Amino acid sequence: MAEQDRARRTAGPAGEGLASGEQEQLVYALEVRFATHLDTAAAAVREAERELTEAQVRLARAKEAAAHERYTSSPLPFMRESLSEEVEGLARKTTPKKVRASYRFLLDRAAELAAAEVQGFQDDQAQLTRERTDGIDACHAAVEHATAALVATREMQERVRAAERAARKGLEVMVAKLSSEG
Repeated sequence: MAEQDRARRTAGPAGEGLASGEQEQLVYALEVRFATHLDTAAAAVREAERELTEAQVRLARAKEAAAHERYTSSPLPFMRESLSEEVEGLARKTTPKKVRASYRFLLDRAAELAAAEVQGFQDDQAQLTRERTDGIDACHAAVEHATAALVATREMQERVRAAERAARKGLEVMVAKLSSEG
């Protein structure tokens, strides 16, 4: 605003041409008014480019991790089958001492299976969460989103530049009109 006031003070009365140095002041005022917007738009583009680069790096890491991931078999089906066999074995025991010993063993295996079932469920849920955030599909989506954001940011930056160009063109027209009157 101070630049506009300064430009108004140096201008002659309405209808006269440009005062000495007024054109430079008007150009300076225009540059000051647009500097923040141009800088902010450029910073937004840099941030969008950084986010795209990060998303691409995460995707590369996810692909690398998937390529080197080893298959691991779950012990749970075997533990379940073993527990069923222990129950059948307990039914075949004939002496009270053997029944008690077999039951204690069965109880230990059943508790181990229960703990393994809980741990397996928690591990599966954690893996699903990792896949949603860091999996290949999630990383592809992040790259697509970052690419779209970068395109939109660049379009916004171009619109800011177009606004500045329009203001500069308007200044040129005004200077030409006022200079021809003088």
